[in-house]
Parts: sequence; structure tokens; C-alpha cells
Amino acid sequence: MVDGPDVAEVDLYAVLGVSRTAKDLEIRRAYRNLITREHPDKGGDADRFTLIQRAYDVLGNDSKRKQYDETGRLEKTVDEEFMDTFGGGAFRDKARQQQVDRESMAEQLAVRQSDQFQSHTAGFEAWMRSRGDSVTTFTAENAADQFGVVKSSYEAVPLPNIRAYQARCKAFGKPKESLELICEAIPQALEWGEVLVSMRAAPVNPGDLYDVQTGGGTHLGSSGEVLKTPFVGGNDGIGVVVKVGPGVKNLQENDWVLPFKSHLGTWRSLAVLKEKDTLKIPVELMPLEYAAMLRELCLAYRLLEDHGDLKPGDTVILNAANSSVGQVVIQLCHLLKLRSVAVVRDLDNMGRVAPWLKSLGASEVLADTGSLKKELEKNKYFAKPKLALDCVGGQSAVRLADTLDDSAPLVIYGCMSGRAPTWPWNQWVFKQMQVRGFNLRKWMKQNKKKIPKMMEAIAKLVNADKLRVTYTEYELGTEFDEALDHALEEGRSTKILLKVKDIGVTY
Repeated sequence: MVDGPDVAEVDLYAVLGVSRTAKDLEIRRAYRNLITREHPDKGGDADRFTLIQRAYDVLGNDSKRKQYDETGRLEKTVDEEFMDTFGGGAFRDKARQQQVDRESMAEQLAVRQSDQFQSHTAGFEAWMRSRGDSVTTFTAENAADQFGVVKSSYEAVPLPNIRAYQARCKAFGKPKESLELICEAIPQALEWGEVLVSMRAAPVNPGDLYDVQTGGGTHLGSSGEVLKTPFVGGNDGIGVVVKVGPGVKNLQENDWVLPFKSHLGTWRSLAVLKEKDTLKIPVELMPLEYAAMLRELCLAYRLLEDHGDLKPGDTVILNAANSSVGQVVIQLCHLLKLRSVAVVRDLDNMGRVAPWLKSLGASEVLADTGSLKKELEKNKYFAKPKLALDCVGGQSAVRLADTLDDSAPLVIYGCMSGRAPTWPWNQWVFKQMQVRGFNLRKWMKQNKKKIPKMMEAIAKLVNADKLRVTYTEYELGTEFDEALDHALEEGRSTKILLKVKDIGVTY
């Protein structure tokens, strides 16, 4: 049950000027008269106009009106609640009632000249901000992380003798040749700040395979960190805490956790992890399979909320649209009344892929070849995209940029082709093209307080079947080779999930 901020203390019948016993016809006629007279284009007040529409949304619907008459409160559907909260309320169906407040340069100058900002304290705070991440608060936890804890000061928690399954990269190269499934003994005990996690499901993502494929003794992995072989594959997944070690404060047995740090090696049945490297989420937040893919769901959410200053009716264009992130972006666009142009590689399967993506909400589905701009014009689609989302790179990104409206951003969040895009100078000068990069893990590190609300919003959509991702399950201990074959298959439109039922063998 949710009270809208604009109607919490307003009598909706009074807004329309009708009695509580008014018939449907009276309500409808009152609404039509008011909506014509109060329209902003005719000099009416925008807030009043929005309130009239909201009142009719409730009183013109039998079930909503009954709920309102009985409780005086409004019950929103999952779709309405999502629209009301996404982007700070900017995607409300009827009007963009809230905008992010941005101070102009003139306002900033005026504020900075006030007495409040001329104090010694304000100057010191400004200096601290200018130092960026180079200045941190030093706490007992920092000291423990940097220097460790003397073993004699605590009692380690013994673990059973188990050889757990793990998919290990023994050398950089082709995944089929470089990855091997082995049984490796877990540590004998949990040390300070460690937990034993039973991995329940882990996806096989393009970034994971990129880590394996990139050659050399040491190299930068998909997240920019230096990797050394051997290492356990996998960056994402969902696990359950089965035992906690000394010094663990916020986790207990049976808690659900996600890897908060990259390259923790999630393609395994059991993992000993530092508490600080995990992210606790509510148990049963969503189905286990979707929890394993939660980072990709969050990525799609952030790409739309943080970029493009979008409003209902705008167009978003994206490549690799049949990927997990692409599927979620398309469905979120549909919920937000945005139009999406889905671009996919033409592997002689467009006859199957295009109808499927349109069923998810895509307005247009195009093959990633030739001129996308000309193809849209050919299809009489003249609304220039306000946002482009690229995870392929190379010429695919260049094709996306060519379709964009002037000054519209192109956001790069991956590079599946391994090739950086390059644009002609006139794209930068005459179209004032904007190119940005986005990394979800960095965003999460900098915005920890925003994570729970974002995950809750996504979970509501998943649990209401408003967001769906196609996936195929394989058992880690017995079907890893088959899962890897499927993950490497071109034209695949399903996420490969490694499920864990058998944790290993005792010895």
C-alpha cells in the first residue's frame, strides 16, 4: 500500500468536483471537462493537471476506486510503483513531476560567496574533497586488513575435510583448452574475517571467458585487475554462508551473499571468502537463478537511470540485444514507456530472434551490419535515439553512434569484440557526440547506500514476472564441459548457469 506524494492528503472526489456517490458517467464527464480546461498547453497548472489525471486513474477504475473508498489510500501495481520510483519519479506515466535539482554556475557562485562557505571548516572540507580517494579514515578494520590480526589473539574455526569442485584456468588461451574441472581441498580452518560459502549458482559471462582467453603470463582482466594463472573462473554468482570465522560481524549461517569484489572465483562448489568481499542480500529476495544474475540486472537498471536524461517516448538503441543485459534493458524500456531499438548479429536466425525480442518489448530489431541509420529511415522510424548502449565495440559502436540525436550519449559498458571503436572527427564536432564508460562494480563501491533500494525494485519486478531472462542450467560437478560448449556457441540467446548440488567429496 503506497501513498503517492501528490495525493496522500487530497480528496480525489473533490479534485474532480463530484460526490462520493457519483456514477461512472459523471466521473468521466467531469474528468473530460477539467482535463481540457486545465491542460498546461492552455495555461493550466502542471501540478493540478497531473493531480486530475491521477484522480481519474483511481476513480475511473472500479477496483482502485473500491480500494480507495474503503481505506482512503492508493494501491499501486508493480508497474506503477516502478514508474513512480525509477529515476527519482521522472518516469511517471502522466507527467515528469520531479526533476533532479541542478544548480547553475551562477547559483553555485552565489552560494560559494555566502558566509557559510567562507569558514575555516568549509575550507578544510573542500581541501579534503580535493584529495579524492587518497585520504581515508583509518579504523581498526583498516588496520586488520592492512596488517592482519595476530593468530594467537583468536581461535580459528576448523572446517571438514572436503575436496570441492572448481573450474580452474591453468593457462591463458582457448577456454576449452585452458579450463579444467578439478577437486581441490578447502582450507582446514577459517581465519579472521573469513566465511565458508556454498555457491549455489554462477553464470558464465562474456567477461569470464575474456579473462581466460587473454594470453600472457600476467595480464589485465575484464575488470582491469592483474590476473595470474592458475585461478578459478567466474566473477558472479549467489552463495549461502555455511560457517563463519572469528571476527565476522555482519554475516551468519544461511545468509545469502553475492561477490562484491571481482575475480573471487565463483565457478566452484565451496569458497572461503573474506566477509568484506561479499555483499549480503535478503534471503529469498528473488529466485536463486535470478539472484545469480543480479549484477547484470542491476547493470541494465543503472544504464537507463543514470544516462541520457530520458523521458517517456524517447528511444534507446543497444547492441548485443539478445544478451542477458540486453533482454533486461528492453523490458525496462517497455515498463518505462521508452522505445528500444534492438541490434543483434545476423547469424541467419533473425526470423527467430526478432519476434522474440519484440515480444519482450523491442520497437525495432535490426541486424548489426551496414548502416543502422539508413535502415531505421527505411523502416520510417524517424525518432532519433537519445541514448546508445554498447557492449560490443569496434564498428558496432560506430554504427550505434551514427543513429544518435545530436549531443546524445553513447555509453560503453563492455567490449565483446575486443576492438576499440574509432569515430570520424565530424561526429565529435558537428554532432557533439558524447561517449562515456560505465562500470557497475565501481558504481556499487561508491554508492553502497543505494544498492538495497535498487535491488528491491528489481526483485519486485522479477517476482511479479515483469522481468524475465532466458537461462539454461548445468551441474558444475558433472556437466561443466557441456556448459562450456554451450557458452561458446555463436548466436546463443540464453544465459548459461552453473548450478551446484554436489559440493565435492570428503577425505
